[in-house]
Amino acid sequence: MSMTVQPHITASVGVPRAIYIRFPAGNQIGEAGKPQQQRAILTVALEAIHHISSPGTIVELPYRWRRFPIAEEPVFIGASQGPRHPQAEAIGQRLDAAVRQAREYRAWLEERLAEAEASPTPIRGLNNALRTQIGRVDHLIEVLDSQGLDALREVVNSIATLELRASGRFV
Repeated sequence: MSMTVQPHITASVGVPRAIYIRFPAGNQIGEAGKPQQQRAILTVALEAIHHISSPGTIVELPYRWRRFPIAEEPVFIGASQGPRHPQAEAIGQRLDAAVRQAREYRAWLEERLAEAEASPTPIRGLNNALRTQIGRVDHLIEVLDSQGLDALREVVNSIATLELRASGRFV
């Protein structure tokens, strides 16, 4: 079993099975000081060994890298000594808020679809329109929760690397 943050490279190597996690390189099992998160990721990785049956399969895990606090007590006392970018963290929090709102809207659309399907006098085309919109909201959630956060993480990591190099703390 291989854990990867670069599935295209892992696929070209031809590993027997792998899991892909959208975390920065070197953090495949989670953030430092977050044992619950790490345990959850390792558990899913070990379970994947039994579920992946065909060679070359790469399964994407549903986890996303967050640089702002998660609901878990840190093991290490004190804040990270690494570079912090409050503006970027605020963008990440807003992306998460947008995802939550989109999920709430999706739930409302599903309720509306259930009502439309149960109606004795259906409105022609409404059910298909609602299903289409649910699919569009799913796509929006995927873009916000994966591509949006990935792009933000790449920007923050690049700037952090430059800052560390400029300060002489990055080899």
